[in-house]
Amino acid sequence: MNPFKFYLVTDTHYFEPSLGCSGEAYEDYMKNEMYCLAESSDIVKATFKKIAEDREIGTVILPGDLSKDGEKESHKSFVKELRKLKDAGKKVFVITAGHDYNDSPRGYNGKDYIPVEGTTLDELYDLYYEFGYSEALSVDRQTLSYVAEVSDGVRMLAFNCDSTRESKGQIDERLQNWAKEQIDRAKADNCFIFAICHYPIIPSVPVFDLVGDAHIKNWRQVASFLADNGVNLAFTGHMHIQSINEFYSESGNKFVDICTSCLVGSPAKYRKITLEDEKTVKVETVPVPEFRSDTNSLSTQRFFDLRAETSAVNRINRALAGDGLPKKIARKIFNNKTLGQLGRMLCIKVDKSLKDKKFTTFAGEIARDIFLGDQPYTKGTPEYDAVARVFRRFNPIIKKVEKKLTKDGITPNLSEMILNTIGNNKGWSDNNATVSLK
Repeated sequence: MNPFKFYLVTDTHYFEPSLGCSGEAYEDYMKNEMYCLAESSDIVKATFKKIAEDREIGTVILPGDLSKDGEKESHKSFVKELRKLKDAGKKVFVITAGHDYNDSPRGYNGKDYIPVEGTTLDELYDLYYEFGYSEALSVDRQTLSYVAEVSDGVRMLAFNCDSTRESKGQIDERLQNWAKEQIDRAKADNCFIFAICHYPIIPSVPVFDLVGDAHIKNWRQVASFLADNGVNLAFTGHMHIQSINEFYSESGNKFVDICTSCLVGSPAKYRKITLEDEKTVKVETVPVPEFRSDTNSLSTQRFFDLRAETSAVNRINRALAGDGLPKKIARKIFNNKTLGQLGRMLCIKVDKSLKDKKFTTFAGEIARDIFLGDQPYTKGTPEYDAVARVFRRFNPIIKKVEKKLTKDGITPNLSEMILNTIGNNKGWSDNNATVSLK
């Protein structure tokens, strides 16, 4: 195969601003939201404009969650932006996902949520027909999955794993049988084949293995099925995170999952991908360019990061809401204590560089950096050491929790999971890497 380059853009969550995105209801909703709603259309337009100006790369691939919540007008506006890419000479391939169909989406105006027209699952095929389905070699109409030849000798297996609420996050046996036929056909035609899927197939960070909606259901079986049938690479989204992970089947076949962040929320990145040959893929991360919306005099990146930090803290406070005494105490500690004070309470040594940092600030920064990829809190850093000491302090309790979390004969090691989630200990970058597929 010849080298093949494309842009990978996911989780655009496009929202048509004329539907309403201001007022008390909007502000209340955005307290807990990590991505930008009012600014999403400007972010998408600025990014697509930059991509359109690139004369070298002629293909753009988008693995789902194209709209905010399936608003019909959002889809119509987003299709117009995709057509601008086509007019600039780009081939565009999409799949849809759970945020793209909804019977009752809403806008925001003043104190009220405003009902707006939604989009059904059946309508998505026609809406996005010209962006993948029209060139498909085969379409599974039940899920809106398809396979297409995206370059000479290169085929893409586009899994729509989010086609109904019942099949959310699944690549079941029926869909695998359809995929096997497409893979075998690609092999017979001497084509390289890779996959896209909205949900990560491999959990993006270790702790996400414990979160059912953070990855494909039965992910080890699915990854093994693909690897053992010669599909060694997938591009995914959904979790709004930058990650590159590998998995080996019991037969020793390698599978690589490259997950890309939400375009319109921290870390607000997209990818430039080069399939150099059947054995090697080069991954480059590109930041969202400056866009038209007001960023409150902040840099583009700081604007995104501040939203991520703030929403993470607000979500923790929401989880701690309630009148019960334990939650009241936890809420007070979380919002008022520094790490130094918390360390003294738990009889845990905290490095002097962290002693004056508020617990809320620390939590916001940790959350932000998990999604950014290349998590910096590795062994030997003050942050890693502080978290490790907490786990050692509560080891007897943690062991009991681990037993309760045992599933399919696998007992998680929570301390290892958390420490490898806040620190990238894989030996390669989540953002810029040359990855071997063999």
